[in-house]
Amino acid sequence: MLVEQNEALEIDAYLADLTRLEHAEEEGASPLSRRIKQLQKLARLRAMELYWTTSRFLRQSEAALFPDHVERRNRVPAWKKTDAPTLAPESLPAGRPRLLLDMTSTLRSGKRTGIQRVVREIARNGWLMGAGLPVAIHNGQLFTYYSHPTLPETIEIEDDDVFLMLDASWNHTEEYLPILDRVKAKGGRNIVCLYDILPLIYPAAFPPALTQRFEEWLSRIVLRSDGVIADSRAAAESLRDYLEANGRTKHGLPLGWWRLGADFSGAATGEASERAKSIAGGKPYFLSVGTIEPRKGYPVVLDALDKLWGEGADPTYVMVGGKGWGMRQFERRVKRHSEFGKRLFWLDRAGDADLALLYRNARALVLASVAEGFGLPIVEAANYGAPVIATDIAVFREVAGESARYFHLLDSESLAERMREALAEKPSPPRVAPTSWRESASQLLHMARESGFQTRLD
Repeated sequence: MLVEQNEALEIDAYLADLTRLEHAEEEGASPLSRRIKQLQKLARLRAMELYWTTSRFLRQSEAALFPDHVERRNRVPAWKKTDAPTLAPESLPAGRPRLLLDMTSTLRSGKRTGIQRVVREIARNGWLMGAGLPVAIHNGQLFTYYSHPTLPETIEIEDDDVFLMLDASWNHTEEYLPILDRVKAKGGRNIVCLYDILPLIYPAAFPPALTQRFEEWLSRIVLRSDGVIADSRAAAESLRDYLEANGRTKHGLPLGWWRLGADFSGAATGEASERAKSIAGGKPYFLSVGTIEPRKGYPVVLDALDKLWGEGADPTYVMVGGKGWGMRQFERRVKRHSEFGKRLFWLDRAGDADLALLYRNARALVLASVAEGFGLPIVEAANYGAPVIATDIAVFREVAGESARYFHLLDSESLAERMREALAEKPSPPRVAPTSWRESASQLLHMARESGFQTRLD
């Protein structure tokens, strides 16, 4: 099952509490304050409408007055001129079937964390091995990401091509559909990578718009694909269980999983910031890594630290992650906390060098997530030698086995006890089977090309 029944109830109650906290301040505000906020929202809405109307008018006018210029500009996407590197592969992708590695969302967002880090590493190593051709969708066409003198800017779908949706395809479902149709028309296969379906399982933990995008993506891309490859067995099984529970199983759909790597290219280059150096060289500290969002369980960790500080213990707590959603009350709690800037730190713009330094010197990485698709920080922690304290959930057990210290779901006292143990004697880092990104890419791309899936949906 997705989670045990009691755990599911606990998670739902926790998420409901966070939602109530988010709305409590608005409900308790004065009529004047609420009216001002309503006017502010209306003003922002009208400003956005004006912006889009003006932008659309200018684009239409430009297209009418300067059609040749617009056509030339649209022929090559902006990222192709500024972001796409030249990287010499060991050999160019050859033979059949060709494997087209989608990077669309990563390139448009410009992000280099989470899924984006995975996409970049898999695409880079697939290209270097000559095993795959990284591409991105632009104006209905596929453009090559890496520049090479023997490759055209655009890629035409050929017979038997395999289109591997390596990236966050749920962000651009409509743009993918024509590509999928062209692949099928040429006798090829469309395979989607699955990182998680948490917005469908726990909609209260995500913005409604994201849940809606996932629902559309599941119906229009995942269930019409020729195979699904997840980044963990737990993620694959969550898809299977969700489809069965909702009567939507696609009989015979190939389902597999592969293991992510850990040796991020350039992850520790450059010099860490003075702030990170100060933290790493100071008191023993616990580290959490991940976006500040409901499912990450940050309030549970801070509750545990409050217990330790109240007992006279003197650790520092460091959160590394960008601002997410649904956590305004927690963000206020952090910034108004008496230890903020003293023994409590939030680094929302930490660089790779900062993160590497913090991993190396942490008393332990603390992951309090109620649900995850993989748990990449565990692999990173193992790579840098940081011990791990984590929620006792299936995917963390899959990644770290018995080498991490686990605490009960949403139980701050259980977590505090694991922290006390870590302060008394620094534990060993998790024993995670070393997997390079080259090995990870080879496993994924071989599965996609040869249809080497572990199972099929009933």
